[in-house]
Amino acid sequence: MNIYLILLIIFAVIAIVALLYFSGYSKLKKYKEKMDKAENIIDENLNEKLNLIITINGEVKKVTGKKDYLKDYVSVQDLIISNIEKDLKLDEAVKLINDLMVDFTELNTDTEFNELMKKLREIDELLTSAKNMFNQNAVQSNQLIKTFPNNIIAKLSKFRIRSFYNNNKTDDIETF
Repeated sequence: MNIYLILLIIFAVIAIVALLYFSGYSKLKKYKEKMDKAENIIDENLNEKLNLIITINGEVKKVTGKKDYLKDYVSVQDLIISNIEKDLKLDEAVKLINDLMVDFTELNTDTEFNELMKKLREIDELLTSAKNMFNQNAVQSNQLIKTFPNNIIAKLSKFRIRSFYNNNKTDDIETF
C-alpha cells in the first residue's frame, strides 16, 4: 500500500508540473503568434513605405531640381537592419520630406506628389495600428516571461524579452 501512495504522489507531482508547463507554454506561444502576425504586417508596410519614399524622392528631384535629398534613406533597402531600426530611419525620411514641403512650396501643388503623400499617411496609420498591437502583446509577453514558473518555461522554450516599436506614445507602454 505504501508503494502505491508514493507512486500516486509522484504521478500527481509530474501531472501538476506538466500542466503548469503546458499552460505557461501555450500563453507564451499565443503572445508570440500575435507579435509575429503584427510584425509581418509591419514588415510589409515598411517595405511599401520604403518604396513610396523612393518614388517620392524621384518627385522631389523633379520639382526641386536634381538634388538627391533622400539618398541616405533610399539606401536603407540595401542595409540589413531590424524592422525597428528601419522604422526609425523611414520616420526620419518622412520628417525630411515634410521639411522639404515647407522649403519648396511647389511640392504642395504637385498632384503626383500629393497622391504619394496620401498613400504614405495611409501606410503610417496601418503601421501605427500594427505597432500598437505588437507592443501590447510584447508587454504582456515580457511580463509573463519575468514571472515564476514562466521564466523557466521561457528559458527552456527559447522565448525572449522583446523590444518595442516607437510610436511616439510611450506613456501607455511599460519599458523593461
